[in-house]
Amino acid sequence: MTTLSEAAWERLCAADDVWEGEMSFHRLPDGTAVILVNTAGRLRAFQGICPHQDNTLEDADFDGEIITCPAHMWEFDACSGAGINPTNARLTEYPTEVRDGELFVRVPRSHPRKASQT
Repeated sequence: MTTLSEAAWERLCAADDVWEGEMSFHRLPDGTAVILVNTAGRLRAFQGICPHQDNTLEDADFDGEIITCPAHMWEFDACSGAGINPTNARLTEYPTEVRDGELFVRVPRSHPRKASQT
């Protein structure tokens, strides 16, 4: 099992790059895909690939509350990563921290890293 002690803090972007109700897609230097959402003024980072078939969430739809995978329309709650459709799926959430106006994300060393390139 991977623990947070086996995780590293990585700079993601400037903390004010993602406005409330918006989502952005990022790749960390090791290729890890991460989506960042701003819901009710809180920044949350999730794995940037859909757990269904490892499709990237780079072009996912975000209505301020729900993240929808463009490949097969799977939906996830932007506050928790919990699956809405289907309910037995989940996006892994990564801890975030703002330091001197920069947003850092803590990603375990073994995690969903890369989406299939299509």
